[in-house]
Amino acid sequence: MTGPLPLAQEVPVELMANGDRVAVLMCTPCNLDDLAAGHLFTRGMLRDPSRVLTIGACADLRVMTVTAPGAISTDSLGLGQVIASGCGSASIIANASALGTVPPGFSVDLETLKAWSAAMFRAAVLYRQTGGMHCAAIALPAEAPVPAGPAASLSIDGAPDGASYFVVREDVGRHNAVDKVIGRAFVDLADFSHAVILTSGRIAADMILKAAAAAVPVLVSRSIPTTTAFELAMAAGVTLVGRIGDKEPIVYTCPERIR
Repeated sequence: MTGPLPLAQEVPVELMANGDRVAVLMCTPCNLDDLAAGHLFTRGMLRDPSRVLTIGACADLRVMTVTAPGAISTDSLGLGQVIASGCGSASIIANASALGTVPPGFSVDLETLKAWSAAMFRAAVLYRQTGGMHCAAIALPAEAPVPAGPAASLSIDGAPDGASYFVVREDVGRHNAVDKVIGRAFVDLADFSHAVILTSGRIAADMILKAAAAAVPVLVSRSIPTTTAFELAMAAGVTLVGRIGDKEPIVYTCPERIR
């Protein structure tokens, strides 16, 4: 008889930006620099990675610090100070028009999305070890401009076929995992207009807010979106693809981007 699986690690980590506390995130304390950058970026508080002087975590992994003098604005999404790992933000924008609209022009085929999703799960070590973690990936197709920053990849054999850039991150919170991949791509100066975000979990409303904040055109999940996520995606022009592991995935919104 084998022993129990390792537990999914969840701890409170304080996010400090230019000396001010922005939030306490209930998260898995790995890749915290990516989480800090992605969280500030998707909240609309940090837009220019070139103005970041330092970003990192303290030795005990309980405080993330971002220093970007004059480049971190006030919170534009109204998220709470303590953000749980299970459900992300409890505050949803009442006026969906405030999201803006992701521009058209990008397209990708379903077989490529299936391959990228499979590569994400192969790279998700903690997901397999615990059975209680989430994973997310961000991918740029081969024809997209290669990011100028220090591209990172956690896929087993580097970027999968059809991708010029591929990053996988894990966290006990699905929205944290999405923040981590967006944050890594933000620091790496990736072109979000050619990006696809993939995730292991249900697509909730806060994940649409994050995709729209980064102007990512396509969001893919093994699961399905919620009703509010669907409505926000329609308003923001984000393509949602669910059940990507099925023989016939479901394209919920903006199907013109899926070949």
